[in-house]
Amino acid sequence: MARSLTVQIPDEFRRSLLQIAAQAGQTPEEWILAVVRQRLAARDEKLRRHFGAVNLGAPTGVDNTQIDADLARAYADSHGA
Repeated sequence: MARSLTVQIPDEFRRSLLQIAAQAGQTPEEWILAVVRQRLAARDEKLRRHFGAVNLGAPTGVDNTQIDADLARAYADSHGA
């Protein structure tokens, strides 16, 4: 689904935008959309580089049985008291 976004820009930006978009063979709207897509993709790639960067030494997930057992063990430990 596409949505419209209205942005007001100063005249000096508009002139530059029209020139840059024309040089790219795009409308100003197409050029702005391409730049926003590129920036969002770059941001996502920076985040993705960190996926799997931490090794906890044991598999993690949504195994509630293991989580419950770990919690029970932690609560039962007196921690030297």
